[in-house]
Amino acid sequence: MEDPTHQGAPAPADDPWLRSYAQLLGYLGWTPLAALLVLSWLSPERSAPFLRVSLLYTAAVLSFIGGIQWGLALRSGNQRIRLRRLVVSMVPTLWAVAALLVPVGLGLLALVLGLVVLLVYETLERGDAVYPAWYLPLRVRLTALVIVTLSAWLLMPL
Repeated sequence: MEDPTHQGAPAPADDPWLRSYAQLLGYLGWTPLAALLVLSWLSPERSAPFLRVSLLYTAAVLSFIGGIQWGLALRSGNQRIRLRRLVVSMVPTLWAVAALLVPVGLGLLALVLGLVVLLVYETLERGDAVYPAWYLPLRVRLTALVIVTLSAWLLMPL
């Protein structure tokens, strides 16, 4: 859906239209994890492959969130901050791949840890980045949902 008020101009970060779509897409992005968990409850004999897909999906999400730092690096006017953000942007992808190479339970915990550590970084290390006012609260809520969903797998017999 096109936003007629912007007519091709970049939207300001705190634009309600942008916030609404970011929230909608963020929560829609969580639904595959929730659906896989529900499917595993309905079909326990298939829970192992559902968990594996959940870990793969979470690894992709962690990598995507790391990419936000790459985008912020491109906008930075400070070379030191730009380099730090570029390096930090790569860590979640490497961490996610490593989490997929270890036993499933350990991989699940590694992905949760990766999400939390990146959130802490985003909260504490602002540098010259100005996150939209809605970004960190949304990120906290979505991260909490993902952690609760992934933690529920620990209650499942695999």
